[in-house]
Amino acid sequence: MKKNIIIALLGYFTLNVNAQGTLPMKWDFDAATTPTGFSADLGPAGGKTVYTSSNLVFSTPNACRLDYSGEYIMAHWSGKADTISFYFAGTNNPPSYPGWKGTVTCDESADGTNWTNIKEYIDNIENNSTKHMVRVSSKARYFRIFYKSKVSNYNLAVDHFEVFPAPAGITPEIKISYSGQLQIDGGKVQTGNDTLITLNVANNSKKEDLVISDLKLSGAQASSFELQSSAPITIKPLESTSVLVHLTATSAGTHEATIHIASNDPDIDTFDLTVQTIKGKTATEPLNGVSNLSVDAKAFRIAASFNKSDAERYLVMVTKEGAPSSSPADEQFYDVGSYLGNSRIVSNNGDNSKIDIDNIVANTEYTITVYGYNGYGTYTNYNQSKVVSSKVTTPGLQVANYYDGIDPKASTFLADLQTLLKNHRQVFYSNYSSTVVDNFEARDTTNGDRVVDCFYTGYNYVYTPPFSHAVMSREHCYPFSYMGTANQDGPHYSDLHVLRTVHQTEANAVRSNYPLNNLKEVRSTFVAGKYGKDSAGNFAYEPRDFAKGSAARANLYECVTYHSTSTPFTLPTSNQFIYEIQDEFVLKRWNTQYPPTKWEIARQEYIAQASVQGNRNPFVDYPEWACYVKFSDMSHVPTGDLCQPAKQTKVLTPEVTINVYPNPVVDEFQVDLKGFNGKNVDVYVIDYFERTVYQSNTSASHLSIYGKHWTAGNYLLLIRAKDGSTAAVNLVKP
Repeated sequence: MKKNIIIALLGYFTLNVNAQGTLPMKWDFDAATTPTGFSADLGPAGGKTVYTSSNLVFSTPNACRLDYSGEYIMAHWSGKADTISFYFAGTNNPPSYPGWKGTVTCDESADGTNWTNIKEYIDNIENNSTKHMVRVSSKARYFRIFYKSKVSNYNLAVDHFEVFPAPAGITPEIKISYSGQLQIDGGKVQTGNDTLITLNVANNSKKEDLVISDLKLSGAQASSFELQSSAPITIKPLESTSVLVHLTATSAGTHEATIHIASNDPDIDTFDLTVQTIKGKTATEPLNGVSNLSVDAKAFRIAASFNKSDAERYLVMVTKEGAPSSSPADEQFYDVGSYLGNSRIVSNNGDNSKIDIDNIVANTEYTITVYGYNGYGTYTNYNQSKVVSSKVTTPGLQVANYYDGIDPKASTFLADLQTLLKNHRQVFYSNYSSTVVDNFEARDTTNGDRVVDCFYTGYNYVYTPPFSHAVMSREHCYPFSYMGTANQDGPHYSDLHVLRTVHQTEANAVRSNYPLNNLKEVRSTFVAGKYGKDSAGNFAYEPRDFAKGSAARANLYECVTYHSTSTPFTLPTSNQFIYEIQDEFVLKRWNTQYPPTKWEIARQEYIAQASVQGNRNPFVDYPEWACYVKFSDMSHVPTGDLCQPAKQTKVLTPEVTINVYPNPVVDEFQVDLKGFNGKNVDVYVIDYFERTVYQSNTSASHLSIYGKHWTAGNYLLLIRAKDGSTAAVNLVKP
């Protein structure tokens, strides 16, 4: 299966495969909708389609990724083009491989079928984004960048793809506009209920007259219109005139005809433009409904397809657990992401007959409903009598034989489980948003925007694609500082089962490295996330109930998957330099109290796909397995009864008040340590990526810390004495 949808950092590029664009044209690979006139074939479905590394990108945030032989990016335009420019960067994996290898061609075509090679690159593309330019002939209407031959370990990044119009020439050249918008040969103009249609016809030549030799109407409804201009018409160089078309029909609804404009333009001797005009309030209602509505459900996504009817467009909506409560109203256009009663609009931006529906959870009944309609905007007319719908229930956990041979009572349980879980495809930390946010967490909302929720707090972050981490960050449920290694390149750091999307300053920075627990004393809140002290008087973070069980299972998974004697992953962590005592029994209690939600099950099934990470979190599939592990030293408990502590112990962490100034931090800031009364203390500053950017040990009553070269953002100053007394201050670096 080919992928005709480009999956980007933001979601989906919707391709206009057959549409012509008007010059100039540009594609920066940074928007949710592909610009008209551009299209692409980017290889097998499920593959990666963009790069984000700075050396590969000219226009942020993305460059297009070509990584299979036969892939291409194509432009299709009306009129005459002159110059095509683009940026290339070759990629080597590993980077130590010498040079770039492969073959890429630049081809032009007059018809999109027969191609002429105009430039070829063989083993000679730079490793940093570099500008290239080619010129096309006056008859070219298509141009493609074609990955003719891929060599293993080498790919190609393409960015800032532009097509420039030819300058005004000597020979006559026709250009037609309606309401200031340039029209394309073979295109259609929708004039609403404007019964007198004025087309502006211009001559783009600097030397010769453009002569309109013939004007005529055609089509089944040609008699509904009348030409009020007649040929011949002579248009001087760089001048224009008006051609008038009048709607004479008296019947209500849609009327359409094609006007043929013959001229002495040597490249377009007949310019055809279809005119669609509406008499009355709405377009003509479609006669038939769609047929063969097919729905394929996974735990995390629904794919729907259907055969088109005579309608111009289709409204597709999804209803969760129940029948639709409302129907669309004529003269009303519904944005994708908006709600019509209890139904969410998932498609309404064209005549798409294949729809991927996001924001789907497991074990849930959905009804997919399709309405055909004609018109647009306030001229919309829906067929209300021939509506087609289909019900489907999404599956739940699809464990199958994944755990064959794994016995929680066996002495080899932990070793067997770790071997199984480690066998997965690493998704790099930098690709988290393009993998999880774009394809699972984010959902459509109105005005072309998308929304993603903060996992800890429930905060709704609405953004205009593409998604970036300026507001929402990638949180390690099992903090990086807990891990027994400082390596940030391994799968333990980027594992999708342990990462979640959270608000950077109000959730990630607040939780920092503090243990998760129920709070007795709340110091601060953000939506449903809380920071304060637990019943023992220790600082902790409490996420919303929705996140508690899932966060607990993420911690348990991380320990089981990556623990070793040399790199311990335990609960509590072995790195207790700031008294980070994560109680395993709190997490085990949450694991039982908050079983996997339908959303968590859907996330499990999404990540388990071979094209994503390809492994499972066993504590989502079998929460009771947590009772077979003593997480403090990662030993096996064959009786499976270690989910309640033998004795509850409360260890109080004395809190010390300190002064820090200035804060926000500029270059150097001062820390008043008098509250520690001369005790020897460890001092750490940790950034919101959970990395230690400063570390020292002192018995002084005052400390100066130099932070001039820290990047802007939020930091946590942590101080601990050997007797367990601590202090914590949030720092801001502008």
